Order: sequence, then structure tokens, then C-alpha cells
Amino acid sequence: MSESQIYNEIYASGGYCEEYFKHYSETLYIDSWFKAAQTIKRIASPQVIDIGCGPGQFANLLFDFGICNYKGIDFSEEAIKMAKIRNDKYRDKFFIDNAYTSDIYKENYNIATLFEVLEHIDEDIMVLKNIRRDTVVLFSVPNYMSRTHVRCFATDKDVYARYGNVVDIKSLSKFHMSQTNIIYLAVGIKCK
Repeated sequence: MSESQIYNEIYASGGYCEEYFKHYSETLYIDSWFKAAQTIKRIASPQVIDIGCGPGQFANLLFDFGICNYKGIDFSEEAIKMAKIRNDKYRDKFFIDNAYTSDIYKENYNIATLFEVLEHIDEDIMVLKNIRRDTVVLFSVPNYMSRTHVRCFATDKDVYARYGNVVDIKSLSKFHMSQTNIIYLAVGIKCK
């Protein structure tokens, strides 16, 4: 089974606790996404590219915040199908694409988001390097392993150590998903 087929099955089944079927306000990610959306809203004329947009829940939050200059990509056909259904008015903003080779990096944007993406891909640094210099970058990564993770981050120092040479991390927030599971939300500027 190919990697995209694995993710298609995960999205089609709703994922852990059927999170992918839920409205963004009911997901485990709402606190980190809300903080990210607030950060984006403070940026003048936000133009967002969302790498690994999944089923469009964070995009749905952005649209509700009035942030509509947005494009999202995911390599899962099922995720993009769900994103288009969830965001019917904005269905033309979602594309099946590969984060390694996408032309999205040539678009006009000043913000790039990668939520729960970097821990899933082997070439995470390469993907970050594709983002234009001086772009505001928001990404989240976990402290725990799961079936599809290739890495996790035991401490915030691990996040800085892995990504600090590519993204000048200005803030790093912790969000508890459970008693032991944490999501780190980083906000920074693409520096190299």
C-alpha cells in the first residue's frame, strides 16, 4: 500500500477519535489553531499557503476569521475531497500536491503553515527550505510517536535544535492534548 493510500484510509475513517470528521471547534487542536489564527490575523494582508492542509479544518477556521487569501495542499486525495466539502464556498483553494515538489512555493504568500506535517515526512528540512525567505512560518509538532510519525520532540529544545537553523523561531507554545501528549506551536521567520 502506498503512503498516500495509507493517509487516504486514515482520513476516510476519521482518524484518531474521528477528529477529521469534526468541526474545528470540537477537535483536540482547537487551542493551537485558534492561537495560530489570531497570530495570522495580526499580520497585514495575510496570504497563506498551508502545506499538508489535511481535511481543511484549520482553513475553515481561517475563513471564519475572514482570512480568505489562502491555498492549501495535501498529497491525500481523500483529505482534499474532505477539505472541499467542508469549505464548499472556497473549494477552489485546495489542491492535491506534493510538499516536496509543489509550485505553491512560487505563489504570492507571506505566511506558510505546516500543522502536524513535519513529523510525518523524512525530508522535513527540505520542505521548510522550499519556503521563501522572510516568510512568517507557523508549524506544530508533537512530543509523542504514532503509527505515521517518523520523529517526535521530547522537549522544546529539540524543536529549536531541529528547525532553528531554517526558521528563526520567535515563540514556541505548548498545548496539552492529554496528560502526556503535547503539541508545540512554533511561530518564526524563514531565515535560510
